[in-house]
Amino acid sequence: MGNESGTWIMYGVSREDPECIHTVDEAVEYINKVGFLPLFKNEIPGFSLEERTAPEYWWSGDAKSDPWEWREIIARSGKVAYGKFFDKKAGFISKQWFPYFANFRRDGYDFDALWDDEKASIRQKKIMDFYLEENAEAEYFPVS
Repeated sequence: MGNESGTWIMYGVSREDPECIHTVDEAVEYINKVGFLPLFKNEIPGFSLEERTAPEYWWSGDAKSDPWEWREIIARSGKVAYGKFFDKKAGFISKQWFPYFANFRRDGYDFDALWDDEKASIRQKKIMDFYLEENAEAEYFPVS
């Protein structure tokens, strides 16, 4: 998304373009295929959800066609991680790629080592403890 002379511009493709993503399921499928995807246009041409969708559907409020609405649906689904992963900008990461991003962000540490070396906050520790207690039986973000 760009701003030219005070006007916001969405970069995307025609709805008829074979590269166009039309549904939230197609978006999840594409994210899982490529591994990770920023929400908005960035330095890599064509590598964002914005540039793979039709601009006229953004902010329409229709969850079936609005990529802005999809981000919430995707985040709630648990099929793909959503957050500010790309230089403090929003995007998606597949479950397969998430462990690599987490390790990179942790500078190679696992969470326990971060905590032991006092490089993690108490807030981060509480979040990790919550998920470990609530989901002790579940396996999250497996690498295949």
